[in-house]
Amino acid sequence: MQLFTLQAVLATSLLTSMASAKTIRIDVGQTGLSFTPDSVTAAKGDVLEYHFHAPLPHSVTMGDFSTPCNPAKTGGFYSGVVQTASGENTNVFSVTVNSTDPIFFYCTVPGHCPAGMSGVVNPSSAQTLATYQKNSQSANVVAPPAAFGGTLGPASASTSSTSTSAGATASPSPTNGGGGGAYGGFGGGSTGGNSGSAAVGVSFVHFVGVLGAMVGVAVLMA
Repeated sequence: MQLFTLQAVLATSLLTSMASAKTIRIDVGQTGLSFTPDSVTAAKGDVLEYHFHAPLPHSVTMGDFSTPCNPAKTGGFYSGVVQTASGENTNVFSVTVNSTDPIFFYCTVPGHCPAGMSGVVNPSSAQTLATYQKNSQSANVVAPPAAFGGTLGPASASTSSTSTSAGATASPSPTNGGGGGAYGGFGGGSTGGNSGSAAVGVSFVHFVGVLGAMVGVAVLMA
């Protein structure tokens, strides 16, 4: 009876933690060469959803603070270039946040990043978007060879807007690394993909694994 009660408590706790994760909407190219909002605060487990808008092609990739408009040296993500015929694209690029370190992202389409098309998740006082964008003005734009680190597919039903406050509690990532391991690669994103539910699937698998481990501990303690 005690074992069953402990299992129920553990399961409830884990489900509550999963339910508290937010889906944060970021619009790409809705107001010209920009991400809206371009500064967000995210916790571990939150999902970033990038929504692409016509008429120009756009992309989103993770970069390092120290090398603007260039892909992160470690880890990261890249949506590939997404073309939208009109209005808003029916697919979004989704990435799960696994760290609260500052993470910068930019558009790889030539000329877009130097024009200010970049953003940040969990900025710090030492790593600000204003500094990144200033240093981007003379940078050469580099794109990864293929999409990775996220999924391109239909938007989730729980997409929400988020605060643009820069008052994040995240600690700065190393200036030469940019927090490369901050995001979960739960699928090989591509401009033709249709796997928007992958983030949910990975979260569920993780939940089952953790719950199983806890139940095993409970059995040993019984």
